[in-house]
Amino acid sequence: MTMYEDYLMLLSPPEAIKHEITRYKKASAKVIGDYQSMNSPAHISILHRERQKPFMADKNLLLMEQTLAQLPPVLLHWDGFGYFTHLHKKMTIYGNIRSTPATDEWFNQLKKKLKIKKNLVPHITVVRNIPESDFNQLWPHFKHKKLVEPFWISALMVVKRDTFDAYAKWEFFKSFSFKNQAGFIGAENIEAGRIDIADPDQINLF
Repeated sequence: MTMYEDYLMLLSPPEAIKHEITRYKKASAKVIGDYQSMNSPAHISILHRERQKPFMADKNLLLMEQTLAQLPPVLLHWDGFGYFTHLHKKMTIYGNIRSTPATDEWFNQLKKKLKIKKNLVPHITVVRNIPESDFNQLWPHFKHKKLVEPFWISALMVVKRDTFDAYAKWEFFKSFSFKNQAGFIGAENIEAGRIDIADPDQINLF
């Protein structure tokens, strides 16, 4: 019996967004070689709980489902790229999620319902935790990319894995739908300028 599990709560974008992020991951690997997040599916991380006793009992699941159902679906925009600087001169390049008053308030409500106290910067990781030398090769290809792609998020997904299994992969556990139809947050911010999704086999982005 599994005694401890890691849980990751995330927002999963639609397939068109996942595919486009994958193209950038593959293009990056052609420049710098293999890297840590190369095969990770595109997602927006919300909460990572490590080394938990399986806490998703039926009562907790029902309570979380009822709480998150009070939120409406939200319209987000992938809006170009940004980067984080980490310790030891490591860098992460990510797809930027546009910040607006409406979406900021939606994320604040999500944090309250999940009892998250830390700062949350919604983003879609492309290349994670790479050396500064690799970043310097890649960032010139990303920094001038001007693209805007809106997409709806209508559920929170939870995946899990065995904490002490070094080869454990994340597995789908549960999805919680946002069911409040009174207001679709972000709809007033739809803009022109959507990206053109290229040939699925074309990964020469740079």
